[in-house]
Amino acid sequence: MTQERLALYLTLSEQVPGWTRGVEAHTLSQLAYELPDKATVVEIGAFLGSGTILLAGARKLRRSGHVHSVDPFDGSGDAYSVPHYAQILNQQADRPPLVQFQANLAGAGLQKWATGHVGKAQDVAAHWTVPIDMLYMDGDQSPNGVQSSFDAWQPWLKPDATLVLHNSDERAYAESHDGHYRLRKHLERTPGYRLVNTVASLSIFRRAPA
Repeated sequence: MTQERLALYLTLSEQVPGWTRGVEAHTLSQLAYELPDKATVVEIGAFLGSGTILLAGARKLRRSGHVHSVDPFDGSGDAYSVPHYAQILNQQADRPPLVQFQANLAGAGLQKWATGHVGKAQDVAAHWTVPIDMLYMDGDQSPNGVQSSFDAWQPWLKPDATLVLHNSDERAYAESHDGHYRLRKHLERTPGYRLVNTVASLSIFRRAPA
């Protein structure tokens, strides 16, 4: 029954331009659904909300928790990704990305379950105050961008929190687009983090319990 209910949000997510599809989308929504009551989820890199729908839809089904999506909402990012963002945004009837993000959430009935935070990851983190149950990193994927985002947000990860890195599998990467892969390799050697699963390009870590 849970899988059938989550499938609705996988379908809605596919209607929004994005890159988390198939088994990755299913895994992301399932991880968000399995978090405890009143879970706080932070998504780094929202673009137009395709991934946000997966996360927030899962929490709506649980009737508890909230998703906080952090993005400059200006089509910026690493050098590899920016042209892809621009191509999509050029087809969006001149609506600003934040307006599209909000409209996509509303269309999925999720506006009460997710909030967009406008700004770079480290800038938003500077004013953050809430411990996090799950951090999904899918924003600027340059090595410097990933490291600065992780350094800013990891202090807020609860013991036993879930950390998910997109585009972090073993493969050849375009220049300046391998930040999540580099972070994965670093965390595999870092006490306090355990790689619990890999699904397609997703790497799923668990922070050590207290």
